[in-house]
Amino acid sequence: MFKFAFSQDTKNNLSTYSISRIAIGIFFLITGANKLFNPVFQASMLKTITGIGFAYPQFTADFTAANEAIFGLLLAIGLYTRFSAMVLNIILFTALFTFDIPNHIPKGLDPFTWYSYFLYLPQTLYILFLFGAIFTGGGPLSLDEIISSKKKTL
Repeated sequence: MFKFAFSQDTKNNLSTYSISRIAIGIFFLITGANKLFNPVFQASMLKTITGIGFAYPQFTADFTAANEAIFGLLLAIGLYTRFSAMVLNIILFTALFTFDIPNHIPKGLDPFTWYSYFLYLPQTLYILFLFGAIFTGGGPLSLDEIISSKKKTL
């Protein structure tokens, strides 16, 4: 038990990372597809985009949803992982600073309480994970890894 708790063996860490990458990629694929094809989610997305004041709200809503779905799929299969994570982070940062922070964190909080509210937003954790994906890449269970290993053998 103690050996397991204090072990420095990292051979399973990348597999755990890959499972997380796949799950988060599937999450973005599903949410993006819902915003594209489910009328309830389409209306909600359009209302949010319109309320923020983006130009061309219908195009912006569809473009954002399509990018969530496409780059979520790519993240899930581990293809262009770093680029996909960057695109998804841009979407998340935009949502975070234009909608989530203004609407979910009360004004006038002390810095520690504000930070606590900030970390409770799910986007914050997705952003942190996606930064990890930018620096780590696809991991062992990814098409990036398969393509990379084939290039090394050529």
